[in-house]
Amino acid sequence: MLKKINWKIIIFIILLIIISLYLYIFFNDNFSLLDLNPFRKSKLNILVAGYDSSINGPPRADTIIVASINLSNNKIGLLSIPRDTRVKINGHGYGKINAAHAYGGIDLLNETVEDFLNIKLDYYLETDFKGFENIIDTIGGIEVTINKPLHYIDKAGGLYIDLPAGNVHLDGDKALQYVRYRDDTLGDIGRVARQQKFIEALMEKITSTNNILKLPSIYNELMSTVDTNIPFKDVTPFLKLAKNVNMNNLKTDMVPGTPEYINGASYWIPDQDSLNIVVDSLIRSKEYIQNDQYYITILNGNGVSGAANKAADELKKYGFNIEKISNADNFDYQQNIIYYHKDNKKIATGLQEILGGNIEEMKESKVDFIIVLGQQFINHQIVEREEIN
Repeated sequence: MLKKINWKIIIFIILLIIISLYLYIFFNDNFSLLDLNPFRKSKLNILVAGYDSSINGPPRADTIIVASINLSNNKIGLLSIPRDTRVKINGHGYGKINAAHAYGGIDLLNETVEDFLNIKLDYYLETDFKGFENIIDTIGGIEVTINKPLHYIDKAGGLYIDLPAGNVHLDGDKALQYVRYRDDTLGDIGRVARQQKFIEALMEKITSTNNILKLPSIYNELMSTVDTNIPFKDVTPFLKLAKNVNMNNLKTDMVPGTPEYINGASYWIPDQDSLNIVVDSLIRSKEYIQNDQYYITILNGNGVSGAANKAADELKKYGFNIEKISNADNFDYQQNIIYYHKDNKKIATGLQEILGGNIEEMKESKVDFIIVLGQQFINHQIVEREEIN
């Protein structure tokens, strides 16, 4: 005969599990991705994108910003990327960076920004115009000073901008007008400058006493109006981070470059040397700089064309120098093998966490590491693509 189920005990156990989960989330101080990655411990990089309507086809990214948070001192670097920036888009050749979103959504834009800046991005966050308006309205609007009246009408695109000069309170609708306006001699560059000014005012408003108390509701609104890969368990670290932000520790910059017409289209052409300096200062972590002292040879041991180049591109984003790319002695390797000098075992372990495989000590070599890619690397790439799709 079956025993009678004690529903009170079952309900108690369920409540205990729920309470334990919430306590874990509330007292969690660590961002989950940092625990999974051996080479990003001091900074957290987030892609922030705002995209236009789909009236004229697949939406392009109207605003592209990389936010880098230094977790040791709460300093924040914001790098704006003009939407007309000429970059290489995987599978589509060279074009304007905002087209990456139209071609492949946030995933392709994320990949394009990583390749362009030679960095790793931890999270992404994107929203459309309506979502942007809702977020601004939730925090009570923004106060900005406008130097001259902003007027612009685009009936085809449904864009109507009419903002006076002076100290202006921007609700969601007016805030969108302000950050989208570009009808002046500076074009997109002038708009980026306004966006950076707006972000500084936004950060100041969010971290004000009134909005600190409303952070949970702000987060709820944010999650209902944006597409993001930020996991729920990272809510508390972000909330705590927001409470500790000092506006004096916020630095904004833009991809340096010059305007240029190519085949009749207007582009922003990056100044690569100046860009490297800006990225080093705002985005790259101390781990990236430390890895810059190491040189790696990558050997293709699986026979799949492009595998070694793919691995090289990935490791460059962590700061490593690629000394040589070549074929291994055969294409029958199943596991990846990472050869290292005994003094570099810790770094080798980090490489193993990224690529998988085995690590083996080597006695003599002109480079710090030799990596042989087996079939394991190809299998990993296939799984990664499936997860993205």
